[in-house]
Amino acid sequence: MFYRSALLLATTPPMVSVPPGELTPSIHHAPTSPYSSSNHAPTTTTLSPRSTTPSSITDRPSLIRRLSRSGDHHGALALFRDHRRRIKPCDRSISVVLRSCAALRAVRSGEEAHAFALRHSAFGVLTRRTVTSLVSFYAHCGLLSHARNLFDKMPHRDVVAWTAMLMAYSDKYDQIDETGLLFIEMLCSGVDPNPHTLTVMLRSATLRFGKQLHCYVMKRSWGSDLFIGSSLIDIYAQNAILDDAHLVFSTIEHKDVVCFNCLISGYSRIGSLDALFYLFDEMRVSGFEPNQSTLVSFLNGCATSGFIGPSMQFHAQAVVRGFVSDEMVQGVIVDMYAKCGDLNAARLTFDRISSATNTVIWNSMICGYGKHGRTNEALRIFESMDFARVRPDYITFICLLSACSHSGLIEEGWRLFNLMIEVHKIAPRSEHLCCMVDLLGRAGLVFEAFEFMHKFKCEPTPSIWGALLSASRACGNVEIAEIASEKLFELERECSASYVAMSSIYAGNGRWDEADEVRELMDDKMVRKEAGCSLIEVGGIVHKFRAGENIGDDKLEEVYMMCHKLNLCISDQFDPDFACDLKSFSA
Repeated sequence: MFYRSALLLATTPPMVSVPPGELTPSIHHAPTSPYSSSNHAPTTTTLSPRSTTPSSITDRPSLIRRLSRSGDHHGALALFRDHRRRIKPCDRSISVVLRSCAALRAVRSGEEAHAFALRHSAFGVLTRRTVTSLVSFYAHCGLLSHARNLFDKMPHRDVVAWTAMLMAYSDKYDQIDETGLLFIEMLCSGVDPNPHTLTVMLRSATLRFGKQLHCYVMKRSWGSDLFIGSSLIDIYAQNAILDDAHLVFSTIEHKDVVCFNCLISGYSRIGSLDALFYLFDEMRVSGFEPNQSTLVSFLNGCATSGFIGPSMQFHAQAVVRGFVSDEMVQGVIVDMYAKCGDLNAARLTFDRISSATNTVIWNSMICGYGKHGRTNEALRIFESMDFARVRPDYITFICLLSACSHSGLIEEGWRLFNLMIEVHKIAPRSEHLCCMVDLLGRAGLVFEAFEFMHKFKCEPTPSIWGALLSASRACGNVEIAEIASEKLFELERECSASYVAMSSIYAGNGRWDEADEVRELMDDKMVRKEAGCSLIEVGGIVHKFRAGENIGDDKLEEVYMMCHKLNLCISDQFDPDFACDLKSFSA
């Protein structure tokens, strides 16, 4: 199929562009696939046109393809320039060159290839394969309108062309709705998607649309496909629907490391240690070795759980498997020990890092000190960060402002907030505004916090309104609390925290009728407050229990005995012998 087009000339956007005269052969590392389970890109010395001389002109197209596949995109473009002067390149060579241009964000070089293809085509008509490659090229370089213009003018579009256009939209977070509409248009046009098309759609789909795509996948009997299954697991895991994620996982016939990692990351978000240990064992039994992403997920899961025993075990796994020098793993280990309350181990790990140039590692240490109320240490780490010439990011200031908020350092918080905007040119996000509202609210400056919210164009998020509601509750300010709660009732209809807080505020001010009305509103909207639970680690085993829960008569007797001894220790009847008995009992 053919397609007629005029050359699209566009101003190069602010991205890396390779001028025509600067396309010189070079040696590069071969890139890894986004789906690759490898931890590090393999160091591959690629061919260059200067070091490789084809036996004939007809060998050059194959050499261009080899250079592009091996990652030497500069060399592929240089050889293409030399080759086009001697013989007309085929569509396959032009597609390979456009792929290299997209990898280098070389917009002008891609436009040259576009013009060259038009000039040497029959009557200015391009093949469908070339047009599809142009759509991918322009979309990859951020010129989505150019890609869509080419796509819309194609008289006949196959599944490859549709998939290329869908991929262009799926890479843009603000084009999710357009992606769904384009997919529906594809189905209405009579073109059936293939498994790759579904994988592209799933990576940007919302939970609701993902469930619809899951139904379509099952109708086409693609449930056992590895790539589709991994994408479905990722959607369910990101939304904490782990039962469905595990169900999809069980239907995949030939699993790989990425498939395991998708499910492991879901359980790590909720800190489910039992599931993580089970998946670790199943992974090993299946013959797969954990990679960097696997260990990062395990360590994050341990950090979420807050238990030091499993954390040390997976830290040992990272050391044994040679990932302890990886910057991402190092940052997670620091964060893990800090969240588990072992700041000494976190600091020891931090100090052992020879050249901490990664901002994430510094942020982990600052956040660890801040969460444990050691704000002065957090500020000293920030000063050392500046001395080491490591540029802070927006997360750095979230950690610092949160630390100041919990320590009541109002002046220091204002100084850091202004430093972020004026010196480091970081625009405040909703997280920064939430920290500042919380900082002012904890100091009793509720009106100042309310005025601060309206000074910025950023739309207040539920977290900001929640911080204001908490501050109003602490100060007993019913007027501002009502404003904050009304917003939260709209933004988080099923969240019980705002209803309970507002009811408590009314009750604390003796307004019992209004408190009952809020409780009735919860019942009308069927909002339920989940019962809290406690966790304790004893002998390496994590125990979970709730108040009033039946834990067994034998365990209950031990609990009562321990409570009795503790009460004696803090009462006037304290006897040193009880302390010795208590120590031996706990041992």
